[in-house]
Formats: sequence, C-alpha cells, structure tokens
Amino acid sequence: MRPLRQLYDWTLRLSARRDAMVVLFLVAFIEASVFPIPPDVLILPMILACRSRAWAVAATATVGSVLGGVAGYAIGASLFESLGEPILAFYGYLEDFAEFAAAYNEWGAWIVAGAGFTPFPTRS
Repeated sequence: MRPLRQLYDWTLRLSARRDAMVVLFLVAFIEASVFPIPPDVLILPMILACRSRAWAVAATATVGSVLGGVAGYAIGASLFESLGEPILAFYGYLEDFAEFAAAYNEWGAWIVAGAGFTPFPTRS
C-alpha cells in the first residue's frame, strides 16, 4: 500500500506546482503520440486542488492530446516502413496490423472509434 500512497502524494505535489499545466500538456502530448501515460492522473488532482481552473486544465489536456495525436500520425506516416514495421514484427503484431488495416479500409474511422470507446481488449 505504501508505493501507491507515495504515487498519490507525488501526483498531488505535482498538481500544486507552478508548472503543473506545462507538465500536464507534455503528459497529454506524449500519451497521444508515442506512449500511453494517461493524463488523468494529473487532471483529477489539479482540478481538486483548484476547481475554478477546471476548464483551463481540461483545455490544456485537450490541446496537448490533439497536438500529440497529430505528431503520432506524422510519426506513423513518415516512419512506418523504417521503424513501425520492425517494431510490429518484433512483437508479433504484423498479422494483427494487417487485419486492422483491412478493417479500417472497409469501415474507416468507425473501426477506430469502436476500438477507442470500448473496454474490450483486442488481443489476449
């Protein structure tokens, strides 16, 4: 229980810092582009610490996430053959990616929305 409490205390201290909005922006950007670190762990304590800034916190996370998504798209579009395919092959996901690509070609953005809004794992 102690490590969880330490993480909780760390997020509360971070949310009270003067540069918490910058950190939130960076976490949201990184989460959307390259690594799934949920910004929620900062959003909640930041809003609880100062409820009058809730909309500013939400806007910061949203802008960071959208810009991170654009960066992630650019990374995928420009580095897929040189970086993406070897990573997929290393983890054994080339076949799964081919299935996803076929589903995306058939269903478009609906397949992404379905995967994004459902809590079901895509692979065990």
